[in-house]
Amino acid sequence: MDYVEPRKPKWLRSAKGAPFTGIGSLEADILAIVWERQRTTVRTVYETLRERRQIAYTTVMTVMNNLVKKGLLAQDKSNIAYVYTPAIPGREVADIVLDSVVDRLLLGRTNVAVSHLLGLERDLTPEQLEQLRAWAGERFAA
Repeated sequence: MDYVEPRKPKWLRSAKGAPFTGIGSLEADILAIVWERQRTTVRTVYETLRERRQIAYTTVMTVMNNLVKKGLLAQDKSNIAYVYTPAIPGREVADIVLDSVVDRLLLGRTNVAVSHLLGLERDLTPEQLEQLRAWAGERFAA
């Protein structure tokens, strides 16, 4: 039987923004705000972003609508101001993005990514990564 690569989520296949993650910088900023608030409006996201940078309301609205089309946000149109909620948990999106970065930029070398995340000065060897994985599995098993 031939190997069939699993189908990527719609947002990860995006041709715009960051092609290997499917999420652009502004999209990531907006998603972080929505994940933190859980229920929000374009106005609230716009006001939050304006504290950090100069941005147009219509830009925020367009990007949030694009995130709905990508399946990352849900949109409730029952009120005058549309309410946006996460369609996918932030942890799930982060896991997929990190896997994509490791696969594409680090050529699957998880040990390099873990070394970086732990702030180590040298990369873990694949053997050390396996030892760390086994230790963590025993230590944090529920």
